[in-house]
Order: sequence, then structure tokens, then C-alpha cells
Amino acid sequence: MKNLSPSSGTILGRFIRGEGSIPPWMQWVFWLCLVPVIAKLMVAKGIIVALGIIVMVVALPIGVSALWKTEIGIYIMLGLAFFVSIPNRLFEGIPMGILLDVVIVTMLVGMLYRCTYNKDWSTFSSPVSISILLWAGMNVFELFNPMAASRQAWFFVIRPAVGYLMLFFLTYDMLTTPKKMYRLLFVILGLSLFSASWGIWQANFGYFSWEYNYVVRHDVMHLVFNYGRWRAIGSIGSPAQFGILMAFISMLCVALLTAFKGTFTKLFLLFTFLATLMGMVYSGTRSAYVIIPIFYFGWVVLSRNKKLYYSVIFAGALMVTVAVMPTNNYHIQRIQSTFKASEDASYQTRARNKAIIFPWILKHPIGGGLGSTGVWGQRFSPGTFLANFPPDSGLIRVAVELGWIGLLFFLNVYYNILVKGTFLFWKMKNKRYKAIVSGMICAIAPLLVVEWGQEVVGVFPMSVLFWLFAAIMFRSIDFDQKEQAEQAKFES
Repeated sequence: MKNLSPSSGTILGRFIRGEGSIPPWMQWVFWLCLVPVIAKLMVAKGIIVALGIIVMVVALPIGVSALWKTEIGIYIMLGLAFFVSIPNRLFEGIPMGILLDVVIVTMLVGMLYRCTYNKDWSTFSSPVSISILLWAGMNVFELFNPMAASRQAWFFVIRPAVGYLMLFFLTYDMLTTPKKMYRLLFVILGLSLFSASWGIWQANFGYFSWEYNYVVRHDVMHLVFNYGRWRAIGSIGSPAQFGILMAFISMLCVALLTAFKGTFTKLFLLFTFLATLMGMVYSGTRSAYVIIPIFYFGWVVLSRNKKLYYSVIFAGALMVTVAVMPTNNYHIQRIQSTFKASEDASYQTRARNKAIIFPWILKHPIGGGLGSTGVWGQRFSPGTFLANFPPDSGLIRVAVELGWIGLLFFLNVYYNILVKGTFLFWKMKNKRYKAIVSGMICAIAPLLVVEWGQEVVGVFPMSVLFWLFAAIMFRSIDFDQKEQAEQAKFES
């Protein structure tokens, strides 16, 4: 009988796709060839090679696994999103950005290979796929912007600008079952709880010694120490980003509490809600306070429950009371300052900057090029008008670097997430999926408002987490549609 065993090439191809393992004899050949090479390098280079081997033994299997097991890479990205600031604060000059890029590219190559091999491109057929790809394309197009003062800046900015966008497709592709989606969602909540607990500790007992050293070494005392109090930064490393993330997660937990059952699950969600809400308050981030009232208003609108409409009046009265009541409490005063922005010197400075830049934006439809403002502008095109302009706003930065045309592409992403998501939400049946989608929509909507005052989606870690949230939201919609289709098929 003819031997029908697969060839070595076929076995290797299956291994690359994650459908099998390399035969034992291939593994022996690989290691037998590698050992003398390693021995020679260790004799020549010493301990450096030995340390490099240890790193490779750990990193290489994980990296290769991420090639076909996207879930591994997504959880690596999630861990980095919450904890990458720790090695950055402990050690100087660690190229963590390159690590993020390598993980994303590895996952992307594996996903595109599988899509090509299986001739299945459904990953790119979500309701927001076109808007995200258009936004990514606009960023790539900026390489040819004749107004750009530096092409080199584009190469530095394009990696996170487009690479992090791809996390939406990678996550959407990875969430093939509700179980995987729930696991990812609750891991995010668990990490948020840990970070919130860290922030609460910082606010009550102070920073760790290595955190104090980082603050002094980088002269950022004015950012984290206000009115005799240390602002909580958790594991995130930035009080602004920490506060916004905590507000987002706390409101998401409110939505999830309405649908998820089980004593342990409800206690976990309740505890996470309280901890992240406290973390938001201790961060002292005024922009984060905006998220709560907008979330509640959006949640009431989505519910279509007339009884809840009256609660908006009560909530509005409560908000006005908190905004005007006399108090000596630092945290309440911080909240009140959110509604007295015109009296704030920093707000007045930002308002003047916006008034100066608006005429320039109108005359430059595709902007001044990626990396033309802020830190990148000062590094690659110092002395230019845009390099000396502080954007201080996510929307303004987009409008300055990519023009008002680029701003339209950016707003189109938000439009597709919020408006399309809302119409699809009203057609959903599964209570759990609806809770996830309503929580995401109502928590993402305030981010657009916050973008007017500061950068959100363009700043780490929200630049990573935002796309994971969007993928979870639209995969929930997809699961609900499939369940309804199956139910209709069964009933017919």
C-alpha cells in the first residue's frame, strides 16, 4: 500500500498554522545543530550570550505561539498595557515600544496567513471595519504630505498610530466563542481592580521608593503632587490616563451588574466598581469626572425606559448640588473645579491656543504631517510653528497633524462605533450581550467629549485598550445576531 504520510513540508506548514507539532526527529536535529553554535558563541562573547539564550528560551516560544494563537499575543498586549510603565519607571532606556510592535506584527502576520489560507476574510467585515481601515489609510497617506517638516517623524508615529488600530481586528478574530470573550472581559476587569487597589494605596500611604525616585528624576512632581496630596497613578504611571481608565471601568461594571448573575460574579463586579471609582477620585483627573454623567444619560437613553427618564432630573439636581455646595473636602473641590473651567488658568491657556490654531487648520486640509506637534515635533522639527504648539487635546492634535479631513476620518470611527452600535443594540435580545454593548457605548461616548480637553485614544494605554473594548462590543453584537438566527431557524 502506498505511503500516505504527510511530507516534512506539509508538517511544517501545519505547524505554522498551529494545527500540529513538529515531529520529534526534527526537534532533535534542530537542537543538535544549535548546541555547537551556542557553545562557540558563549566562548567568544561570554555571559551576554548566556543571558540572551535564557531570554530567547522564554521569548521565542511565546513569540512563535502568538503567530497562530492570537489569544496569547492579545493577553501579552493586555499585560503590557497595564504594567509596561513599571519597567519604564524602574529602568531607563528599555525599548518597550519595539516589543509592542513585534507582538502586533507577529499576530498580524499569523492572522493574514490564516485568512489567506482559509479564504475567510470575515474578520474584516464588522460594522466598523471600513471606518477603521480608512482612518489607518489616512495616517499612511500622511507620508506624502507636502507640508510635513519631517519624514522621519512619520516613521516613529505611524507604528503605534496604525499598529494599535490592528488590535481591533486581531481581537475580533480571536474572540470566536462567548467563553473567550467573557474571559478577556473579566481579565481586563481583574487587572483594573489590581491597578485601582495600587492607586488607592498610593493615595493613602504614598508611592513606593522607586516611584518617588522616578518622579524626582524626571521632574514631574507638579503633575502628581497637587495641594499637598499625591495623585494616584496605579500601575498606569499617568494620573490622567489612570483616572480616565478607572472611570471607564467603573461605569462598565454598573452596566454589567444589571445582567450578570451569580453571587461571586456580582460581588466581584461590585467590588471592582467601588475600587475603580475610588481610584478615579484619588487620581484627581478632572476629565474623568465628565464620564460619569454622560454615561448615565446615555444609559438612560439606550434603555428606552420612561421611568428612568425621570431619574435624569434627580441626577442633574444632584450634580448641580455637588457643583455649587460649599465644602472643604479636597476631592469634592476637585470635582467642582471641573465645572468652573473658565476660572482655571490652564483652561484659559488651552482656549487661547485653540483660538490661535483654528485659522491654520482651516487652511491646511491634510494638516502638517504625523509627529509635527508636541514631543515628536520638538524632536524632529524643532523651531517650527507646529513643533512649538502644544496640542493639549486629542481632537486638536488630529486636526493639526492630519488636517480637518483627517479629523473627519477620526470622528467617523467614533460615529460608526456609537451610532451603528446603538441601532444594533436596540435589535439585541441576549441580556448579557446587551449589558456589555450598552456599557461600552455609554462609556466610549464620554471619551469623545474628553478628547476635546486632552488626548485619550492616542495615548498609552487607552491607545491599546480602546480597540479591545470596541472588539468586545462588536463581537457581542455578532454573537447575539447568530443566536437570533439559530433561534429563528429552530422555530421555523
